[in-house]
Amino acid sequence: MKQIATLVPALFGIFLGWMLVNPPAWLEPLGLLRFAVMGVLVLGLLVGFVALQLGRNLPEDVVLTPRSGGDQHLEPLVRAFEELGFVRAGPAVEVGISPPAVLQPLVHRHEPAYATVFRTGTLPAVTSVDVVSILQGERGGLTTNADVRGASLPGELGSLRQVFPGADPAALFRRHCEALAWLRARGLPARPVAGERFAADFKRAMSRQRRAFLLTPLRTTVVAIWRTLTGRVPHVGALPEQAIAERQVRHLSIGRNS
Repeated sequence: MKQIATLVPALFGIFLGWMLVNPPAWLEPLGLLRFAVMGVLVLGLLVGFVALQLGRNLPEDVVLTPRSGGDQHLEPLVRAFEELGFVRAGPAVEVGISPPAVLQPLVHRHEPAYATVFRTGTLPAVTSVDVVSILQGERGGLTTNADVRGASLPGELGSLRQVFPGADPAALFRRHCEALAWLRARGLPARPVAGERFAADFKRAMSRQRRAFLLTPLRTTVVAIWRTLTGRVPHVGALPEQAIAERQVRHLSIGRNS
């Protein structure tokens, strides 16, 4: 089943491409216009398929299954985070999405931050990292990563993000700590984290992302597709430099003071 789940997106993409250049016979009376009609149909099928995949990959209660062994693809990045003061928050886990991903959670010894090193089960597989903190009162959080694809899916207003394309773990962590200090000065400190709390915090974050998606699934899907195709997201750079972050922080501050 895992192998099938890995191949489904690629096979569906091939199918859509074939449909685009091979309109059905009943559209032939339209002449060249039939390709425009097929383009609209293919676009609709793409949005529907991606929305279905996103819904499946945002379960209400995601299952985290400990792995007996780690993943060699993750180890270099895990060790890089360990050199920065992070420790493993338990064994690597398989995340119950489709297809499954492998994730190694870490927690910092002193700073209120988790790090995750993960490898997707997609074809081709993608290995990436996140540095994550949670704001006091569970009102939102901050995620810092090095891949714009990690910010392609819009989140809720409290979901603050920083993307520094191609940055290494040391640069990501430094940027994350700078953003935490900036948020703290704005009256939005992060709460403590701990290895034993990681699973609950991860599941809560997935559940919040799911609720945000279900509010406007089609709009969210279209935005995610556009960001993926163009590589443009509004979260590139440090929080103080982001117009979207300023709006989010203002919203969080108003909510805190109300």
